Amino acid sequence: MIDSKKEQIAECFKQHFNHYGYKKTSVDDIAKELNISKKTIYHYFSSKEKIFYYIISKIARQFRNNMDKNLEQFSTCQEKIKQLILMIFSETRKWLKQGNDAFEFKYKYEIARMAFQDAYGELIKKLIQQGIEKGEFPKANVDMNVRFIYGIISEAMNLVNSNPELKVEDEVINSISKLLQ
Repeated sequence: MIDSKKEQIAECFKQHFNHYGYKKTSVDDIAKELNISKKTIYHYFSSKEKIFYYIISKIARQFRNNMDKNLEQFSTCQEKIKQLILMIFSETRKWLKQGNDAFEFKYKYEIARMAFQDAYGELIKKLIQQGIEKGEFPKANVDMNVRFIYGIISEAMNLVNSNPELKVEDEVINSISKLLQ
């Protein structure tokens, strides 16, 4: 049993999305199935995009938590960041291989990219702060470094999105390593 109305809406949207696709899933369909008004849905989510973002954010947080656990085996923050980048690109390539029709895929990709970027950004920020505390990285503006790293990863993801076979990880890792020195 799903506890909250927000979770019920998100779960119903997810089921419709998985069955019909993003474009064919409507707020009207969700309201009808849950026997609620569209106004109730809009009380929790301002748009269909926000529902999708909410669902993907939950998935992204689960990935982040799993990655955080996987990174515990590495001793330095530098190595943890390197492994995190490798995992991010690996997961992205898996997601890209699932593709759908071009418009729908591009639209979903942008929303998912933002959700995963937020989740990974939290982990990157944590690793940078730990690296500074351990003396691995010089004291710096952590938020600014996270934004720079976002930019590097985001641009590399755009390249991978257009050509999933393109190997950019080493260049991304080297660029981020230089930034953090």
